[in-house]
Amino acid sequence: MRAVPVISVAPVRRPKLDETGTRYSFDQERELMKDKMRTILRIAARWNHRDICLGAFGVGPIFRNPVREVAEMWKQLLFEESEFTGVFSNVVFAIERSSGVGTAGSPAITDLEIFQHVFDPSRIFATNYRQ
Repeated sequence: MRAVPVISVAPVRRPKLDETGTRYSFDQERELMKDKMRTILRIAARWNHRDICLGAFGVGPIFRNPVREVAEMWKQLLFEESEFTGVFSNVVFAIERSSGVGTAGSPAITDLEIFQHVFDPSRIFATNYRQ
């Protein structure tokens, strides 16, 4: 039998968002959310977990954190903060395919599509390749 460790940290619940509903209104709530994300990564790193699966962490109708900002924060932590750069071999996000946000008159962009865009390798790793 193989054990699967679980790290449970509660995300910020229903933060105040700007008029578009896509960004935090207050830096304090954004930073609290980022600190909670750091906590998850620190615990995983401390226990030498090289492969991790992260949930959408606070996006969706219950917690209502802005999807693009959450994805961008994960990206910053994993690829830009020296504390976590190179610590993890594999990072997978478990995100519902059907969830998404849209505005009146425009189709919903799913949370999965937002994460795919933010974590597109061409947006993370610089390249000089041109066609």
